[in-house]
Amino acid sequence: LLSTTAEKLAKRKLAFIAILMLLFALGGAFIGMAEESLMYLPIIIPFALALGFDAFTGCAIVLMGMSIGFTTAIMNPFTVGIAQSIAELPMFSGLPLRIALFVVFYIAAVTFVYFHAKKVANNPSLGIWGDRRYEGTAVISNAEFTTRHKLILLVFVAALATLVIGVLKYDFYMGEYSGVFIIASILFAIIGKMSSHEFIGKFMEGAQGILSGALICGLARGIVVVLTNGNIIDTILHAALTVLEQTSTAVCAAGMFVVQAIIHILVPSGTGQAMLTMPIMVPLADLLDVTRQTACLIFTLADGIGNTILPTSGYFMAALAVAGLTWGQWAKKMWPFVLAEYLFAMVVVVIANMMNYGPF
Repeated sequence: LLSTTAEKLAKRKLAFIAILMLLFALGGAFIGMAEESLMYLPIIIPFALALGFDAFTGCAIVLMGMSIGFTTAIMNPFTVGIAQSIAELPMFSGLPLRIALFVVFYIAAVTFVYFHAKKVANNPSLGIWGDRRYEGTAVISNAEFTTRHKLILLVFVAALATLVIGVLKYDFYMGEYSGVFIIASILFAIIGKMSSHEFIGKFMEGAQGILSGALICGLARGIVVVLTNGNIIDTILHAALTVLEQTSTAVCAAGMFVVQAIIHILVPSGTGQAMLTMPIMVPLADLLDVTRQTACLIFTLADGIGNTILPTSGYFMAALAVAGLTWGQWAKKMWPFVLAEYLFAMVVVVIANMMNYGPF
């Protein structure tokens, strides 16, 4: 689908960037797409090069697109889903603001990538080419979008629609999410005429890819148990409250955002950070008159933005390696944009709390 879409958009450079970034953004927003984006880099980067862009542009289309969705977390079960569950909020509540943020972040990211790509097209010396591993790579052409591909895409869209309806009407969560994706994967295998042995092998490969995240989640939960049983959480809350109680709620919300952003450096896993921090941040928010919905928004924004620049993020560094870019090359170009994202997000959480962002 991506290769076919990219080929059809080859003569429309802005549409090429905007539509592909939207596809990755929707993946991040609804299914928490992150590591899965790595496989698309060897497809998107050669197309970007064929259009006169550089390796940075191709990599940014994938990484920044995915990050938009992951950061705004419209219905991401692995970040906002877990955070709201710990905060005892209605699942995926507060949706309108997250959708609005999705639009704002998407427009900003597409604009940033497009203007960089346009400069490179006009003056290749301004490009970030990395190790040039994709130069001379044959762009996928004449990619046939068969009936089988269309059926698989239809099943995927139906699965996403089922999740949205299930969440809004039937309180779907992790168990139901898992069931829907397992059924969808079986249908994929049937349509793709995969043998049972091949299907199980691919399934295990996918499970292996999320094992590190599961271990981080378990470790984070273990830390929470130790902090709770040792009455350490109470000490942390008291110390934080002592510092922040003399300030306004606006400063409290901004301070919580800074804390979450710093913790994200050490705990790059969104699920792990939610399990580790939300049991502390929720009661702290109650004490500081910060709404629990704002506390969840603080977490998702602070967790998502750093995924496009922090070297502690495993899949981000893996993506740069696949693209042939160094962290220095990427960060030199990205840091002003990421800093602007952090500042904008801080303003948003302050305003959200001032407006009593809910429901509760």
